[in-house]
Amino acid sequence: MLNIKYDIVGSFLRPEEIKNARAAYFNGEIDLKALREVEDQAIANLVEKQVAHGLRFVTDGEFRRRWWHLDWLKEFDGFSTKHFEKVINGVTNQIELGCIEGKISYDKNKNHPEIEAWDYLHSLAKKYDGVEAKKSISGPNMILVDHFLQLGIKDTPYYGTDIDLVIEDIGTAFQAAIQDLYDHGCRYLQIDDTSWTYMIDERFTEKVAALGYNKEEVLEWFSRVSTKALEHKPDGMTIATHFCKGNFKGNPLFSGFYDSIAEVISKLPYDGFFVEYDDARSGSFAPWAVLKETDATFVVGLISTKNPELETYDNIKKRYQEAKSVVGNNIALSPQCGFASVEEGNSIDEEIQWKKIDLLVSCQDFL
Repeated sequence: MLNIKYDIVGSFLRPEEIKNARAAYFNGEIDLKALREVEDQAIANLVEKQVAHGLRFVTDGEFRRRWWHLDWLKEFDGFSTKHFEKVINGVTNQIELGCIEGKISYDKNKNHPEIEAWDYLHSLAKKYDGVEAKKSISGPNMILVDHFLQLGIKDTPYYGTDIDLVIEDIGTAFQAAIQDLYDHGCRYLQIDDTSWTYMIDERFTEKVAALGYNKEEVLEWFSRVSTKALEHKPDGMTIATHFCKGNFKGNPLFSGFYDSIAEVISKLPYDGFFVEYDDARSGSFAPWAVLKETDATFVVGLISTKNPELETYDNIKKRYQEAKSVVGNNIALSPQCGFASVEEGNSIDEEIQWKKIDLLVSCQDFL
């Protein structure tokens, strides 16, 4: 496993040239090749800047993506999305949710945009000594959340109502995708999965109950499909997971504490757990004492990517030491989430984004 002491979650604010090029592409003004050229240059600039600011693990900022999760999940056969409008915090937003439309599988012989994106990032990272590229993908639970719980669809075109078969195929498909990334040189993979924090929010668990499911049943789905996905984890590959309480244009989507899910999650065969702890909404660190019994690294997300106020070194150090007293020495530091879970980005500017990265790196003297 990689020695991780400080790290980022993945996404960065999109520069204006990316936003303009993506708008031009979707308006039919430029072709995909022209869009990719703009993205490639912006990603190269981003990697160079990450290294200059002292990051050891770099990402492509998810600059090719519209959504943090759906762009990856669209790599799977049998998966599709539905589009609709939803009012969030008084603003009407264009939303996509995933749905199962056939047998879920992953064909490594297909031309996968996310694999191409990884290959480009990997080629950039190799130019710098001591720097490792990290790929962030969305997790298998997100397919179950969107189809069965968000959309509330109980039937599927291929599986009928047999969720067990769905779980088996999703897990097997993720095994193939993980192996494909490994074969392309990926040695550090982060699997993002906010599904766990859906299940600590009372409003959402009430919705789950109204659909005829219960919390324990759904957590068992998540545990089973996540374990299946990691069943044949390649040797020498570090695989961590990240979850927060949702992040849509900088606004949280869920609330609640981790007490009811930490023990279940801690049993999953991940090498690291990136957990949101940037404000009082996260509660105490106590639920994660269970990680002392594992070899996994607890990556505590103390720096907010959605609040423009810059944290202080002293406060981060104090809270990090509080977390360390609970989880033990296998601990690292990160922001609580990415800076742009969707392409519009969070409600902060690039200057603050990089000040927060600098704060993170400056903390390495006590990590």
